[in-house]
Amino acid sequence: MNRVEGELCFVLHIRPYRDTSALVNLFSPNYGRFTCVAKGLRGAGRSRQPWRAALQAFNLVGVSWQGRGELKSLIDAQHQQSYNLQGKALFCGLYVNELLERLLHQHDPQSDVFVLYTQCLTQLAVGEELETTLRRFEFGLLDALGYGLNFSVCHRTGLAVMAEQTYCFQPAEGLVLADQDCGLVFSGEVLLKLARGEFNHQTLPAAKRLSRLALQTLLGGKPLRSRALFAPAATAD
Repeated sequence: MNRVEGELCFVLHIRPYRDTSALVNLFSPNYGRFTCVAKGLRGAGRSRQPWRAALQAFNLVGVSWQGRGELKSLIDAQHQQSYNLQGKALFCGLYVNELLERLLHQHDPQSDVFVLYTQCLTQLAVGEELETTLRRFEFGLLDALGYGLNFSVCHRTGLAVMAEQTYCFQPAEGLVLADQDCGLVFSGEVLLKLARGEFNHQTLPAAKRLSRLALQTLLGGKPLRSRALFAPAATAD
C-alpha cells in the first residue's frame, strides 16, 4: 500500500463523509490536489482533537496518508502554520481555494502554483490591497496552467501592442487588435502598463475584466459559488 509521510499540504476544503468522518481536500507541491478520508474527524472522541485543530481551511499541515486509489486514508496531520483571514480577505481566500479546486487536475504536481498560493495567502493575511493580490494570483495561475496572457503582443499579428490602439480578448487567441466585432476593448496604454506589472486605479478595472474573461474560458458555464459571497459584503473578486 502506497504511503506518504509528513508532506506539507494546504487545506482547501472539508466536507462531511458518512457518519463521523470527513473528506479533506488538500494541495501539496509534490502531489498536487487530492482528497483524504479523515476517519472519526466529526466524532466526539478526544483523540481526533489535534486533527480538528489542524485541518482548517488555509492551514499549512504536515500530512501522512496511505492508499493506492483516488481517495487516500489520512494517517496523521500536524499543524505547521495558520493564515488568519478575516472579512473581505476571507471571501477572497474562499474564492482562490475554489479556483484551485476547479482548475487543478487531481494528483498533478504544481510546485509553482503552491508557491503562488502561499504568497497570496500571506498577502491576504497581512492586509495587502485585495484587488492587486487577486489579480496577481489569477494571472500567475493562468501562466502556470499554460493560458497566460501576453499583454505586450497582438497574438493575431505578432506585432507589439501600441499604446494608441485598442485591443480585445479572444479566447482562442488572446489579446488581438480590436475590430468592429469586438465587445469589451482595452487600451494599448493600459495593456503595456499591465505588462510592466503596474496595478493601480487606472489598470485594475481592465485587469479584473481580462482575468474574468480568461478564467471563464477554463471554468466553462458553471459559476463559482464563492463569488456570491462578494455581494454585497465584498467587491474585490
